[in-house]
Amino acid sequence: MSTRTRVAGRIGLVALIWTVSSVHAGDTIYRCTDADGTVTLQNAQPCASGQRQDTIAVDVPPPFPAFVPPPVAQARPLQVHPVTRVDDGAGDGHDAAADSASEPAPPPPLFQCRRWDGEHYTTEDDTPATRCRPLNTVGIGGLPELGAGQACEQVVDVCEPVPGDVLCRAWSTRVQEAEFRWKMAPRGVDARDRQAEYARLAALHEGSTCAAP
Repeated sequence: MSTRTRVAGRIGLVALIWTVSSVHAGDTIYRCTDADGTVTLQNAQPCASGQRQDTIAVDVPPPFPAFVPPPVAQARPLQVHPVTRVDDGAGDGHDAAADSASEPAPPPPLFQCRRWDGEHYTTEDDTPATRCRPLNTVGIGGLPELGAGQACEQVVDVCEPVPGDVLCRAWSTRVQEAEFRWKMAPRGVDARDRQAEYARLAALHEGSTCAAP
């Protein structure tokens, strides 16, 4: 290839680049070859007279649409809803457990008992006590002073519940008797057990319906 041909080729390449960069879809490119074999491409006008002309229909694909980033979802603010606490009796400041604990209960049952010798007493034990009632014994020949021994018979106290209409009065009497035994204990007797028993009975009486106004 001659120097002219190489120069023409370079000029044609520049023309090709410039021309192709400016074409649009539907345009016609003219490929022009002169007598020296120099090829030029142009889209502005047909080839000059005396040049070989070839046409090329340009089908340039449409440009890609501009990239639009998808919308970013905005984080929704956290909504905190107040929680209403529902408790039985809490709305009016009423404590049912405290009320039930503060309400006085009836006093424990008492039993009125009678021993074999006729003595009466009250007790909280619903099981009657068993006692030994002495028996008369005689010695040889029926004489009590001749080798007479001692014997007794097992007997059970007779008890019955104190009626409800007099139960509070029986409890009051029981507390008073316990206080008397404590405070009137004989000299030299340790009265701490008697004091503890009185305190126990007094507490039961005061915490019951017997002490209610």
